[in-house]
Amino acid sequence: MAAIVEVGTIAEQLIKAEGVSAHSAQRLQQRLAAAGTLPRTQQLGTELLQFVREEGAKAKAGERLVGSSEVIESIFGKWKRVEGEQARSGLTGLVLALGALVAPTTPAVIKQALESVPTKTVLAWCREKLGKTVQALRRTLFVRQRNREQKQDQLPLAA
Repeated sequence: MAAIVEVGTIAEQLIKAEGVSAHSAQRLQQRLAAAGTLPRTQQLGTELLQFVREEGAKAKAGERLVGSSEVIESIFGKWKRVEGEQARSGLTGLVLALGALVAPTTPAVIKQALESVPTKTVLAWCREKLGKTVQALRRTLFVRQRNREQKQDQLPLAA
């Protein structure tokens, strides 16, 4: 049983640390070479290698695919800190900043990005893809509710 856990741990650590690439199966095979020789252990190793080989084939040359949700969770955590209070409203246009949070940016890169995409294009994309934020929907609903209440107040009193 300990050997099976060891095989799983080896695979998990490799993929978590390095992601999945075209070379991942080969690297995993090297690391699994010393892990257990029991049939069940060998079977698990073979299945893991096949899975990593299939997933690694999806990666382009020189590319590594994310091998753990921790990376994505970390990026969204960082994005939520940047968004601050707006994070309660759902996805806003600041979702477009995700790339800038994880890539090296220089003043030249920022300048090029700002000059290459007009603000109206960004706003149109936000309207089309994101729709209204939770905060905007609340404002709309509260305005409607307030208008109804005002109309109720304006009704003539029954005699």
